[in-house]
Amino acid sequence: MRSVVIDANVLVSFFVERDERQRAAAKALLLEAVDGEIEAIIPQFVVFEISYVFQTMYGAAGERLATLIRDVINLPGARVVDDCPWKRVLVVWPDPLPSLADAAILAVAVTNRYDAVATFDKKLARRIKDAGIETYW
Repeated sequence: MRSVVIDANVLVSFFVERDERQRAAAKALLLEAVDGEIEAIIPQFVVFEISYVFQTMYGAAGERLATLIRDVINLPGARVVDDCPWKRVLVVWPDPLPSLADAAILAVAVTNRYDAVATFDKKLARRIKDAGIETYW
């Protein structure tokens, strides 16, 4: 089974109607996980990142926010992982990847030899490909 690391922007796009094309793509990916076609790998730091985005950008709080996070971590076909290979993160952050979260996504994918990364971030997608990891789209 193919393992796909999920970037925070994919989960935010799934829950928030900000870009219909991205939302449809995120939904299709998550349905593949539910159907057992892929294993969706959700790094723990992605859960924290989406929590922050939902709180600060979309005003989610309390039970509403807790429900969103529960839905993410209990998604059938998904596995939340709490490892973060810091030595590898520090190899790519802050240069060439200025975002700590992006560096961590790349490090998790490379270190654990996951098959692909799902992200809507084009710069991150290029870096992922340069590191020898496939992008989902």
